[in-house]
Amino acid sequence: MSNLDKINELNERIEKNPTDFQTRRELAFEFMENGYNEDALKQLYYLLKRFPEDSRLHYNAGIVLENLKQFDKAIISYQNALNINPDEPDFLYNLGYAYLQTGEIDKAIPFFKRVLQLDNRDANSYFNLGYLYSKKEEHELAIKCLNAALAINENDYLAHFYMAYELDKTGERKDAISHYERVLELSPDYSWAYFNLGSIYFEEGYNENAKDCLKKTLELNPKDANASVVLSKIFAKEKDFDSALNILKTAIENNPYNGDINYTIAHVYKENGDDEQYLYHLKEAMNNYDTLSTDIKQLQHELKSFE
Repeated sequence: MSNLDKINELNERIEKNPTDFQTRRELAFEFMENGYNEDALKQLYYLLKRFPEDSRLHYNAGIVLENLKQFDKAIISYQNALNINPDEPDFLYNLGYAYLQTGEIDKAIPFFKRVLQLDNRDANSYFNLGYLYSKKEEHELAIKCLNAALAINENDYLAHFYMAYELDKTGERKDAISHYERVLELSPDYSWAYFNLGSIYFEEGYNENAKDCLKKTLELNPKDANASVVLSKIFAKEKDFDSALNILKTAIENNPYNGDINYTIAHVYKENGDDEQYLYHLKEAMNNYDTLSTDIKQLQHELKSFE
C-alpha cells in the first residue's frame, strides 16, 4: 500500500467514526512522515483538545511546528510536553535544539546538559554544546564537548569540522588541518572544509596547497565570494594578474554587489596599471560597504588620495 493510499484509508475510517482517536493518531503520524505538516498539525491540535495531558502529542506538535519554521510555537509545545514529563530526553533535546535554531544560546545549553545527565552517551548533545560554546567563543569548553562527541561517534564530520575551527582559533593549526582532512574523507563535497583548509594553507604560505583547496571550493560552490577573493590574492601575489582578474570577474557576475570582491578586483586592476577600473571598483566597494571586510576609513582614504 502506498503512503497516499494509507492516508486515504485512514481518512475514510475517521469520516465513518470521527471519535476514533487512535486512527487520528495514525493519520497525524502518516502526515508527519510524508511532509504534510499543516495536515498533521490539524490532527494533533484536534487530539490535544481531548487529551491535553498527552505529552507525546505536544512533542509531535513541536516537531511539526519546527518543520514549518514556527520555532516560537514549537518551543511552547516542547515546554508543554516537559511540564507533563520533565525527564524525557527527547523533549529536552528538542527544546534545546529549538532554542539553538532561534539563536538563544544561553537558553539552549541547559537542556543539552540535562540530556547528558540522563544519558552521558548522547553524541548529538555533546556536539550541540560544542557548537554553542563555539558561538560564545568559549574555546576550551567547545573543544571539550566536541572531543566527547567524537569519542562516541568518530565519523561525525560536523564535529570534526567545528573541532578544526576551534583548534585553528586556539593556534593549533597542525591538528586543525588533520581534522579538516578527516572532514573531507567523510564528506568529500563539503565546500566549507575546503575553504577553511585553503585559508590556513594560504596564511601559512603553502600557496599550491591553498590553490588546490580553493579551486575545489569554487568547483563545489561557484558563488563562494570568499574563496574567489583569497584565490585571486594568491594569483596576484604571483603576478598572474590574468588569472586573478578572470576569477574576480566571474565572482562579480555571481555577486555584483559584494564589497570585498569589488575592493579586491580594484587592487588587482591597480597593480595591473588600470586606474580607471581601479577607481570604478573602489567606488563600487564603497557603495556596498555592508559586505566589505576592509575598514571603511581605509577605503575613504584611498578614494581621497586617488582623486
